[in-house]
Parts: sequence; structure tokens; C-alpha cells
Amino acid sequence: MLRTSSLSQWNTTTLESLSERVRLLYHDESIGEECWETLEDLRENTLESEGQFISLDLTEPMAEPLPEMLYGHLKTARWEPALQFSLPVILQHNPHAVSPFINRAILWQRLCDLLLVDDTPYRETVLVLENIDLASSAAQHDIARLIRFHELHSIHRTFVMTLDRYSYDKIIPELRNVLDEQ
Repeated sequence: MLRTSSLSQWNTTTLESLSERVRLLYHDESIGEECWETLEDLRENTLESEGQFISLDLTEPMAEPLPEMLYGHLKTARWEPALQFSLPVILQHNPHAVSPFINRAILWQRLCDLLLVDDTPYRETVLVLENIDLASSAAQHDIARLIRFHELHSIHRTFVMTLDRYSYDKIIPELRNVLDEQ
């Protein structure tokens, strides 16, 4: 959780607070510089307190699926061996072996296992999701699912999503519902 000292650096004109754990940070022209300074300050404060800070740019097209991208960053941030994330060899590059739905389910299960193993309640962890308004509907669905997973399992992570002030309507209804519940 962000400490009070960390919260004081948030510029209230650029941030719409949805909860302690999920926040929107606007990066449009008039306040773009402040947004990036705020994120840099947040990164420095999180890392100084030996926390975990991960930033993912969700602008389409993404190089790899969100679960894979997040898993790679989590594994790097832990500085220790993590759970294996690759698909079983029999499924790799063999579209006839199993449906894409099964492959995706395996990837999500491995990510969720790592999130549960990695949760340290006293450590500040921040996940910045840049350009949420430019992400595909599939990536936004994954984010909604990720937030619900964190809430369900009481995993302590703060989500910060950057977007253009006037593009909130580009966020899919499922993710908007999750944000409204916060």
C-alpha cells in the first residue's frame, strides 16, 4: 500500500482516485509533464523503500500477451528463481494439440501462482499500466481480471493507469465496472 508520504506527491489535478489500490492518472497535453514526473517520483519512492515497481506500456500492438509480459517483469523484480512460465513442450507451436483457450488458461494459472507466491503484505508494490485507453479490448479484459484476482486474494498491489483525460470512453465496460466497484 502506498504510504502517506508517497501519496502526498500525487497532483490532485492529474489524478482521479478510485480507491487505495486503483488510480487513474491523466497524461494529456496540458498536464503530461506532471504525469511523468509523478510516476518517476512514485518509482523512486517505491524502490527506495525496497518495494516493487513495474511499468507496462499497453499501447497496441503489444509484443506479447499481458500475462506473459507481466510475468516476465515480476520474475525480474523478484531477483530469484520464479515459477516456470512456458507452456508444456507438447503444446508449444502446435496449434492442433490444444485450443488457444487451454493455452491461455495455463498461462493465467502460472501468472496467478506467481502473484500468490510473491505477495508480501508489508512491501509496497506498484503496477503502472500506461496508455490504458490505447490497449486492446483483450488487454483491458486481462487487466479487469487481474484487478479482481488481486481483490479476491487480498494481494497488496497498487494499480496506476495512465490515460488521456478525454478518452475514458475507450475503456471497455467490463473494466469500467471493475473501476467503479473500487
